[in-house]
Amino acid sequence: MTVTLPNSEAGRAQALDLLGAANTRLVSIFGSTDDNHVRYVHYLIDVNGREYRMFSSPVTGPIPSATPIVPAAAWYERELQDQYGIECEGHPDPRSLLFHENWPEDIHPMIDDVSQVPWAKGQYHFLRVHGDGVCEVPVGPIHAGIIEPGHFRFSVVGDTVLHLELRHFYTHKGTEKLFENTAVMDGVMIAESVSGDNCFSHAVAYCQAIENALAIPVPPRAQAIRLIGLELERMMAHIADVGALCGDVGFTVPAAYTARIKETLLQTSSRFFGTRYWRGIAVPGGVTRDLPSAETAELGRMVAAAVRDFAQMARLILHTSSVQSRFESTGILTAEIARQLAVVGPAARASGISLDVRRDHPTGRYRDINVDVPQYTHGDVLARARIRIDETAISTHLVNETLKELPAGSVLVPVPLSGNVEGLSAVESPRGELLYWVRIRDGKITRCHIKSPSFQNWPALPLAIPGNIIADFPLINKSFNLSYSGCDR
Repeated sequence: MTVTLPNSEAGRAQALDLLGAANTRLVSIFGSTDDNHVRYVHYLIDVNGREYRMFSSPVTGPIPSATPIVPAAAWYERELQDQYGIECEGHPDPRSLLFHENWPEDIHPMIDDVSQVPWAKGQYHFLRVHGDGVCEVPVGPIHAGIIEPGHFRFSVVGDTVLHLELRHFYTHKGTEKLFENTAVMDGVMIAESVSGDNCFSHAVAYCQAIENALAIPVPPRAQAIRLIGLELERMMAHIADVGALCGDVGFTVPAAYTARIKETLLQTSSRFFGTRYWRGIAVPGGVTRDLPSAETAELGRMVAAAVRDFAQMARLILHTSSVQSRFESTGILTAEIARQLAVVGPAARASGISLDVRRDHPTGRYRDINVDVPQYTHGDVLARARIRIDETAISTHLVNETLKELPAGSVLVPVPLSGNVEGLSAVESPRGELLYWVRIRDGKITRCHIKSPSFQNWPALPLAIPGNIIADFPLINKSFNLSYSGCDR
């Protein structure tokens, strides 16, 4: 359930009071402007794990920072400053987040013209750690392989990490700006481009936000096909992640084996839905591709066979002592830090936080089913690997049960494009809670906010590193598996 509180000057104060209470979680803070170019700040809060509440307030000057109350607000408020020029007084780290030294301080893309931006020469001050034997090890932003850029600056004594500071947004895409004045039906392609390996989650979240805003009843068959796509995407991501962890500790046979299993699922998707990564399937009003009833049993058989192979390999991985010694007690993210930073997804569940949108804020087909949510308390690499292994089996069950009870009927309904409306939607992507909020004016998007699970979780990674050796950083980083592209949205 989502509740939107009336816009008022008191909205911000109500939000800050609520954030200080128990059983609340910050979901997002973002800005917008109305038709008169008045800036607004929106606070989206999860209350009791069952209800999203949004508080909105006009902004005419500096506002008090929420970061001293809830540390999870830190990046959102820095983004507000960069995008909208909204100063958050009392913020402990007012440095620019999105923009680098060549970006002028007085140009804010969501409210200013950015067709001609002059080149600036600023300076970014990293935290310096002082002491006997302390040295800095800079890594990136350019890395080996094909991953996107990100800078990691380690302060170490010997091999032991004392502090890690990260800096991203080298390829910030300005996606939320791109959505402005985009036709509703054309926005799916932009959503699919935010994070390529989770493109179907983004497409479904965008479509559901449109459908919620316009009160479009999506056919049950389309909802079921969306669930199949979301769970297949989760399975492929988790299987690949576990294999990548094995690759980082030199266990090459499972790394290669899981890559083969992922490829089997990609080919299965292509065979039955005409797309490997489910691009072009979700659209406002339903889906573009149906699944013939005669093919449901074969699809279920192929998915089950792939996951049986993975389960066999997972047992080998978890019972190999050399893997255990590298995974166990490495990169611990405590439950307290995870709560303070409102961490989501597998990283949260591995640290003892039972949070899953499919169960807590169900939409579509998920309203009609029960979703098991695995949970571990150790918060280390091993716990994050176990979460992915367990969730792969759960996703297989959800896919097979949905295939057995696939509703009859159409998979697409018309979309009315008139009216001035707003809508919100959240899905549980493979990395965690993914949320879209849209404002529509006569068939066009005037504002789209994307709450990415990677944007939410990246600030937690540096707090899982101190005390570990620098050689374990690739393994710890991989166990979080955060998207640079999804963060640099």
